[in-house]
Parts: sequence; structure tokens; C-alpha cells
Amino acid sequence: MKQIILFFFFTSQLVLAQQSAIVEYEYLYNPNLDNKPTNEIMQRAASINDKAAEYAQQHRYILKFNPNESYYYIDAGMKPNDLEDPMAYHLSKMMLGHGIFYQNAPKHYTLNQDESLHQLYLIKDTIQNDWTISYEKKMIGGFKCYKATKKCPCGQDIVAWFTPEIPVLFGPAGYSGTPGLILQLTFFKHTLRVKKIKFFKKPIPITPPNKGKPITKTEFKNFMRKKRLELIMQNRNRH
Repeated sequence: MKQIILFFFFTSQLVLAQQSAIVEYEYLYNPNLDNKPTNEIMQRAASINDKAAEYAQQHRYILKFNPNESYYYIDAGMKPNDLEDPMAYHLSKMMLGHGIFYQNAPKHYTLNQDESLHQLYLIKDTIQNDWTISYEKKMIGGFKCYKATKKCPCGQDIVAWFTPEIPVLFGPAGYSGTPGLILQLTFFKHTLRVKKIKFFKKPIPITPPNKGKPITKTEFKNFMRKKRLELIMQNRNRH
């Protein structure tokens, strides 16, 4: 693993690459057509997911970065006046990445500004270098990319394609830690793929989000787990 990372590091130093840019990703949906739900509840859930994916394809997914920091957000534009499914529209902004994500490479930490249960939080975590990197490669957006994978807590595979030609460890939706910019990210049925990149000769100034209740990622997960249990108990008591 260390030998592979060192290979990418030294390769990236030989490439004249810009390290400050604004990246726009496009959202792609990969439904499992061979596994259609049979009961009514699951069919309704699948319908909401399909509609959410339709809305999600209309959003813009923006990552700004300089050599030290990155800032990711979703630009949903104007909310449609003739919104068919408000629940699906809300879900569309949560498909890959909730809120704003900030990443700081020298200090090795991330911030996720996210609203939950009518409270704005500033969730802090460390940048994880826990990818399994292979020599499998393909071209994306004119850049040679290599494949990296890891498991999410739910057991699903997360697949990232990164390019050492842009030697920063950033990526969209809060994902980071690969030895090169992530140009494509796939989780379950959802994919973010680079649409266009605009490079800058001077570093882009980036300001980390500073609004919200400070909390660690572990504390936030425990808090949300507790709230879910409280809601379950409340519903049981009503019956």
C-alpha cells in the first residue's frame, strides 16, 4: 500500500499540474432494474428515490480547492414552482453529501456544516487514508485515473477514481485521502463524475464554514442514534 502511494506521489511530481481549481461534477443514477420491489411500501420508496434522482440530475455539484484546502457544496438553483414531490426534492439534495464540506490537508481535518432536527451543526472529523488502491486505470475527463475502494459503515462499496496528475487529496461529498483529486465517486446507485474543471494560476481563497454547533463526527452519530431510539419508543408508546 505504501509503495503504491509513493509511486503516485513521485509520479505526480513529474506532472506539471495546477493545484487550484473549481470542479463541477454531474450526478448519475444507476438503478437496479433487475431487483424491483414487490410490496406497496417498497414501491413507494423506490418511486421517491427515482424522482429524487431526477431532481438531483438538475443540481450542480461544486468543489473548490487550493493546495491546502477544499470546499464542496450543492447548488440546487431555484426551487421549481411546480414541485411534484417535495419529499423527493429534499432527498435529492442528500443523495451524495449533506450540507457543506470543508477539508484541510495540512491540519488533516474535515468540517461538515449540516442541519438536522432544525439545528445547524459543525461536524469535525479527521481525513481518513483508508482506501485500497489498485493499478486499475481508465481515462476520465482527459486525465489518467486509478481506482480506490473502501467500505462504508453500511457495508456498501465506495469506489473512487482519482488522478495523480492533480496531486491533491480532495474529492466531492466529503470524500478525501486519495493521492490525487477524485474525478469520479460511486456509492450504491449514485455517481458523481467530473463535468468540467477550471484551473487557476493563483490559489483560490477558501473560508471554512463557521456557523453551527461544534461537534465531533462520533458525537454526532451517537446523538442521532439516541434521537432515533427516542422516536421509536414514542411511536411504540402511542400504540
